[in-house]
This record gives sequence, structure tokens and C-alpha cells, in this order.
Amino acid sequence: MELREWAIRILSADRIEEKLLDPISFTDEKPGAPLLWQEPTRPKNMIFTKHTRAGDKLPSFQEHHKSENIAVCLHRFCGHELLAVEIMAYVLLAFPESPPSFRKGVAHTLREEQMHVRLYMDRMKELGLNFGDLPLFKHFWKHTPYLTSPIKYVSMMSLTFEMANLDFAPQYGLSFERNGDQGSSNLMRRIFSDEISHVRFGMKWFQQFKEKNADAFLSYQEAILPHLTPKRAKGFVFQKKARETASVPADWIAALEAL
Repeated sequence: MELREWAIRILSADRIEEKLLDPISFTDEKPGAPLLWQEPTRPKNMIFTKHTRAGDKLPSFQEHHKSENIAVCLHRFCGHELLAVEIMAYVLLAFPESPPSFRKGVAHTLREEQMHVRLYMDRMKELGLNFGDLPLFKHFWKHTPYLTSPIKYVSMMSLTFEMANLDFAPQYGLSFERNGDQGSSNLMRRIFSDEISHVRFGMKWFQQFKEKNADAFLSYQEAILPHLTPKRAKGFVFQKKARETASVPADWIAALEAL
């Protein structure tokens, strides 16, 4: 299957099974002209909901002793993964002239995000919650009008949202484990491991896309999208070692840690 066809099918799908379609193999011989997708089609129970103060709030860490509260957290995380799938499909359509190896890497990451959705769905079902039972929000998608180049994409997705998950995933995983939910903790450990490779991918391409002699962190600050700041690239408990493993430069890590 051509990457363009795959991306269009993902963004136009009204069934979750089609969103998670993973072709056995793909080609990229006809990337076509740039196509900017306005908004993804969604199953009826997964359409975007307007943010509300009550709806936005996740159960606190002190409430993880109840499995239904862990399920609520997993539902939110699963929503983020589905958004990542759609954003990566958007990128494949928006930047057909980007380097073939970059496009192949985005496609590989998209597949991993699809797997994350499946894993979250399976775990939620074990906890008595189906994906789509709770509100889902635009979150990442609201930034697509500002994704005007591949460097802006890796700055937003890989080096901001996914880098922040280097902090959030292990923290939630530890909380789930402390409250006796080893299954959900193991899932967060899997997500954490994959996020390290995703950040590494983004950092590799960021270094190639930025101006040759430009300071990396300053270039990131310039490339990051409106309404985002570098603070969004970190969570409550800063995981320095994970960033080192993801090949984030030491001065970049120090700048983030100091925020």
C-alpha cells in the first residue's frame, strides 16, 4: 500500500479498525502533491468534544487505588495515541517532498502509535471501560495549522509532547504499580520505552533540518509552535537519564531541567 493511500484511509475512517489498519508492507512511489487535512473523520463515539474544566481533569495519583480511576487515565492516554496516529498521517500528506527516510521513519512511528492504541484499548476493556466511553479532545490536532514544515512537526510531536511523556509515563506507571495494578504499570513501561526511540528519531531529524551551525535549543525555541513553550516538554518528575538515552544533547537537557 502507498503511504499516501494509507494516510488518507486513516484520516477518513469512521471505524476504529480502519484507523488502526496496518498494511503488511508499504511503498512511497507516489507521494503526490501536499494535502492539508482539515479534521479527521472519527467514529461517532470518538468525535472531538469541547474542553470543560470537569472533563479535562484526570483522577489524582491519590485516587489510583480504584481501578476505574486508572481506566479513566488510560482512556485519556489512548486518546493521545489516536491523535498521534492522525497527526502522523497528516504529516505524510502535508510533506510529500520530505526525505524518503524521514517519511519511512514517520510511518514506522505511526505503526507503533497504532499498537499503543490497541494495547490501551485491551487494558481498558480488562478494567471495564471501552475506548470512546469518555470524551476525547482535539489536543494535538488544534496545532496542525502551524505545522508548516517537518522541523515544526518534530519540534511539536517528538521533542515536546513525546519528550514530556518521558516524565509522565514512568510516573503514572509507578503509581499504578504502587496501587496494585501491575498490568497497567507494565503497559506504561512499554510506552516509555517506545517514547525514548520516538524522541531519538525526532532529535536526529531536528539536527538535520535546523541550520547547520545554529544552537540546537535556540532553534527548537524558534521552531516550536505558537501556544507552546519548552515547559510543555517536561512533566512533574524530570527523567534526565531517559533523555540522555534518547540522544538529547546535554545542554538541551540542562536548559529544560532549569525551566
